[in-house]
Order: sequence, then structure tokens, then C-alpha cells
Amino acid sequence: MAPSVSTPRLLACSEDHIPAVQKILEHYVLNTVITLALTPPSQDEVLQNFKQVLAQKLPFVVAVNEEEDVVGFTYATGFRSARKGYRHTVELSLFCHPQHAAKGIGPLLLNRLIDILKHPESFPEHVAEPRCEDEKVRVLLACMSVDESGWNKGLGLRDFYVKHGFEEVGHLRRVGQKFHRWIDTRYLQLSLW
Repeated sequence: MAPSVSTPRLLACSEDHIPAVQKILEHYVLNTVITLALTPPSQDEVLQNFKQVLAQKLPFVVAVNEEEDVVGFTYATGFRSARKGYRHTVELSLFCHPQHAAKGIGPLLLNRLIDILKHPESFPEHVAEPRCEDEKVRVLLACMSVDESGWNKGLGLRDFYVKHGFEEVGHLRRVGQKFHRWIDTRYLQLSLW
């Protein structure tokens, strides 16, 4: 009989989690086209991003295993947040530790993020002060890079989002370059009304 794998706990990210979050991001920046970043963020940059997420009254969630190691994380940031007309729209980021990919952590994180965005008052541990009704999140965006050499010819992540209720709303060709390759992006949207 195979050993049972426990479901990770989902927690509000804290500053103590930032070094592990930075290491996960570093892996994806150095080894994939997912972020289109060319250099990994420093711990200080990740910490500043974390503080900006909280300042926008948005969630930043980590998944931890039995040993309290961060095995994944997700958060939302304001889409074009400098322009208040976009205040109801946020963009998600979701990453799993590479050694824990394809173990069901991504769906857990995504579903929790969606639940928090829909009902922030039910998750005071994640959103200490929910947004007022006039700033409530109504639309969740996912922007993804397409690595044609990857999962399902680069469309596996798109299929993951579609399975969770997202609708593909845009496709830009050859908009970024990394590892001497031109990269397409796809945009997906989930209505939270």
C-alpha cells in the first residue's frame, strides 16, 4: 500500500515565508518562460511585492506541508492598479514548488484564492480589512506564457484554468523573448459576480 500524502495546509503568507517564496520564483525565472522575467527577484523585492498585495487588501496564500515547508503560493494583484477604473479587476499569480508540482496543490491554492476574492469577509486571516463594495473584486485574470515544448504543447496551463471556470479572452503572438525564443501569451478571465 502506498503511503498517504497529506493535504497541505493553506495559510496567509507571512514575512517568514518570503525566503521560500523567493526560492520558488527563482526556479521558475531561471528554468522556464512562465514569468518572462530574466532575472530572479531578490528577497527584498518579493517582500515589497508581498506588502503591496496586502496594501491593496488582496490575499497572498501559501501552501505548507507537514514540515511547514512552503510547497506553493498564490496571490492577486490589482490589474493596472494605478487606474482606479480597473479597481474591480485583479491578476493572479500561482506557483508550486517544482518538487511538488502535479500533486493537487495548484487546484487547492486556486480554489482558495477564488473563495477569498468572492467572500473576503469569510477569510479574516487572509484579508484583515476587506475592500469596500465599490472596490470589490469582480474579475480575476490569468496571463500565461506559452511554452510550446511544455505540458500539452504549452496549453496545459490554459486547460487547467478553463477546467476551473476561466474563459480564454485573448492571445498575443510573439510578445516576449526568453532563452532566445519568442513567446506567445494567453489571457483568461473568471467572473466573480
